[in-house]
Amino acid sequence: MKLNNIWGYGQLFGYSGLDGKNRYYNDFIGTLTRRKIEIRFELKEWVKVYFPVKGRVKFNAITGDMIDAKTQDGDFFITFADMDTLVGYSPIQPKIIFQKKFNYRKSFGADIYWNSDDAIAVFCKQREDGLYQFSIAHSTPSYSFARGGAIRGMDTDIEALKKSRYDYFKKMPKCKNKKYEQLYYKALSVQKVNVHTPEGNIPCMWTTPDRVPHRQMWLWDSVFHALAFVNYNQELAKDCIRSVLSQQRKDGFISAMMNPYSYMDQTQPQVLAWGTWEVYKKTGDKAFLRECVEALDKYLIWDKEHRDKNNNGLLEWLVEPEYTECKSSESGQDNSPRFEFHEEMDAMDFSAFQAQDSEYLSKIYAELGNEQKSKEWKEYSDYIKSQMNALLWDEEDGTYYDRLMSGKFTKVLTPANFFPLMAGVPTPEQAAKMVKTLTNPDLLWTKLPLSTVSKSHPMYGTDMWRGGVWLNLNYFIIKGLYKYGYDEIAEELKTKTLEAVNKWYKKTGAIFEFFDSRDEVYPYECERKGKPTTPPDWRKQVHSIIDFNWSSCFTLMFIQDELYLE
Repeated sequence: MKLNNIWGYGQLFGYSGLDGKNRYYNDFIGTLTRRKIEIRFELKEWVKVYFPVKGRVKFNAITGDMIDAKTQDGDFFITFADMDTLVGYSPIQPKIIFQKKFNYRKSFGADIYWNSDDAIAVFCKQREDGLYQFSIAHSTPSYSFARGGAIRGMDTDIEALKKSRYDYFKKMPKCKNKKYEQLYYKALSVQKVNVHTPEGNIPCMWTTPDRVPHRQMWLWDSVFHALAFVNYNQELAKDCIRSVLSQQRKDGFISAMMNPYSYMDQTQPQVLAWGTWEVYKKTGDKAFLRECVEALDKYLIWDKEHRDKNNNGLLEWLVEPEYTECKSSESGQDNSPRFEFHEEMDAMDFSAFQAQDSEYLSKIYAELGNEQKSKEWKEYSDYIKSQMNALLWDEEDGTYYDRLMSGKFTKVLTPANFFPLMAGVPTPEQAAKMVKTLTNPDLLWTKLPLSTVSKSHPMYGTDMWRGGVWLNLNYFIIKGLYKYGYDEIAEELKTKTLEAVNKWYKKTGAIFEFFDSRDEVYPYECERKGKPTTPPDWRKQVHSIIDFNWSSCFTLMFIQDELYLE
């Protein structure tokens, strides 16, 4: 078992909902800084916990909730006793550094720091072996609560807690590809740290793509998380789906982004029926299908009734042309050049998702014995596919395009043009033309494929959906390539994707939100709706997010060959 031992800027450090209750807002979540051993806790004003050890540090393990190391002066270990309390031991006492000045007092042997938002208490004593045992507690903002937490933390059985942290990974399925063993366990660690417990309006466990900086729950992200979790934690995989469905409005709408207390008024790609079906296939839990089917039905009907203004069977994303950097967050590809036309369009990906999820819903109804509903949803799926071929296919370019309401194709080439492969839309002859277009090195098949816009487009660069590379898109295309028998190309794309993720993991210890299609620029130096700062700091400019959950989920699925092929 090779756990991550690479120290690097931005890696998440927090208390997982898999270990006990945690909190959505103002949680005690940290990120590693460039300096060893220093953790910046991302409160309203950051607070750093620094251990100024001397000499070289050899890390045995750095996960989302523990750091285990050897220094020249003795062993070092730190983990969470609960959502607000750090415990461990060190050859040197911790140093607390503040973004802005905190108040200070000494109370009952603890050092107390506080302002109007947060309080930090530190209790430390030297053991017989010369190491310092410490407890660092956070509270919002009562310093007496923080002090009590720090004092209680000193009673923690640290060795037992340390064993439980390692045991979590020992219980995981074995890595199928030894080349990526360390990356595999890193992915599992990222998935663990991004789990939340029930809170507010969310009645079950739920997941976030990144506890820093977004914190929210997202529709399609949660499905991607479920696809990974079902391979080793089936109940959590079900909760990933349940948590999203639990936020459905009475009219069937499901928001793109939710948290325990609010949601946004936009939706996201339809992948919920797909995710529900795949979780069912792994678990065999027919009761889970019965639990979800009505909500899935209502959601696809909502999309059909509210996102097809011209009533031609094809769906249009909500577009907000007044926003320079986020014209269609609903699509999940917010700053894609696809949406620079200031005009609504019949969207090839929105329609493909609707066709695919309708087909999965048909399978679900058939499994539940409702043949009439199964037939209706299959016929609807087939109708969408026929409309896509009639209205969105470009024979000359060998691909599908978004079609403006004026009837013109946008002619913007992105991986979304090839999502119809996954949904089974093209004929074999059309698929052959698509694959030729897809693998053209002058377009999307870059050094690290697939660029999120063609190299020939004037917006091509390193920015998110303007030339970045995303694992979810590659996964969709790989799934489609296998569906049409292009196994070698699918394997090549999977291998290139994994090799790049592993390359940048080895350099930084992190798994990133998106990557440079030239495979040259450090991911946190890629643009993300603006130029990154030097050195990178998400508080000044959000960069490619570090320890991003869906990237970790697709990484795990690629390593384990969990491609969910029919």
